[in-house]
Amino acid sequence: MSTLTVRPRPAPERDTGPSGSGSASNDRRVFPLNTLRALAALSVVTFHAYQSSRSGPDSAWPWDGLAHRLMTGTDLFVEMFFVLSGLVLWLPVARAVTAGGETRSGRAMLLRRTARLVPLYFTVVLVVWSLTNHSVPGHWQDLLLHLTFTHVYSDDYIFWTAGPAWSLAVEFHFYLLVALSFPVVRWALRRWPDARTAVLVVPPALLAVVGVAYNALMIHVVHPEMTDWSAWFSPVSRAASFAVGMLLAVLSAREVTLPTVARRMTAAIGMSALLALVVARPETAVTHWWPTLYAVALGGALAAIVLHRGPWARVLSEPTLAWLGGLGYGIYLIHEPVLRLVKHLGLAPEPQQGPAFLALAVLVAVPTIALAWVSSKTVEAAGLRLATLLDRDGRSREYYPHLASDPA
Repeated sequence: MSTLTVRPRPAPERDTGPSGSGSASNDRRVFPLNTLRALAALSVVTFHAYQSSRSGPDSAWPWDGLAHRLMTGTDLFVEMFFVLSGLVLWLPVARAVTAGGETRSGRAMLLRRTARLVPLYFTVVLVVWSLTNHSVPGHWQDLLLHLTFTHVYSDDYIFWTAGPAWSLAVEFHFYLLVALSFPVVRWALRRWPDARTAVLVVPPALLAVVGVAYNALMIHVVHPEMTDWSAWFSPVSRAASFAVGMLLAVLSAREVTLPTVARRMTAAIGMSALLALVVARPETAVTHWWPTLYAVALGGALAAIVLHRGPWARVLSEPTLAWLGGLGYGIYLIHEPVLRLVKHLGLAPEPQQGPAFLALAVLVAVPTIALAWVSSKTVEAAGLRLATLLDRDGRSREYYPHLASDPA
């Protein structure tokens, strides 16, 4: 899960932390998050089946009342992906800095994330775009924007080709930002070697401030139209969500742990806050505060996992869900094209009121899971093999270093 590791220095000084009682972290826990990824991916599949089942001249949703609010509230799982990404990317950095070591280069991190995510992303975009553009040049702007992760800046193309791809474009912006922060982190550590925790906290704190300020400006001052998608779904609009995960990473690297009672209370408060937010979500522009509020509540709930040394609840290691969680990226990216194909082939139930959309969700989920598994063994595996061609600094790996020193 980590993309950065510690490069030990000779006899580093022990970091006692702000309280004077901490220790350098050699922690390499792998948190049981795959079950959460599985639930998130399957919830997104179910919601899109629900969304595509609107019927009648007024496009009525299949359900109303509390059931409808619970279904539309599943967008909190997209926010969970952002929080988890912030955690996964910043945790190796935080562990390395806390232990007094050096991080891998930002270039290496970015290239490895690219090798992990881009092959399947490009495959889905190219296949779907080719099948839906029957003449040249087609909507070439759509293709260009998707291949450069810039479709999030277009109100017209942000949800074209592969709707869920907007969140991947947002994440890629943060991958780039984290990679660019590495030289700054190193410079700050050289200048303030005793302020390692502060150096780690400043980047997510700045992201949180920028994200909150941007949303406040959009919601309360600028007032874009609700269909100005590029304003509401821009990378900066999700900056605070990413920051929540990064802050969790810092706390984990500093070996902050919650006792049992506090951990249970934190989990209960976080999940209760999520339910309350789902139920109370308004239908006005103020609703665009909800992604940030979801992220904060998710941070509280996830703290019960991240700020714990185990053992974790058995449900978090349930084998089937853990396996599905490993396919979560493929499920998330592939399911919408499958949904469109199922509807195109006339296999989907007619849009109607009631729970018929659940049958559509199953019709989409089964082939999606199969394709995600195939992708994990082929397209994604090929990307991971490409990543092994790079060393820890992002340069081409030298497989025969001993030969370089041999005389000609």
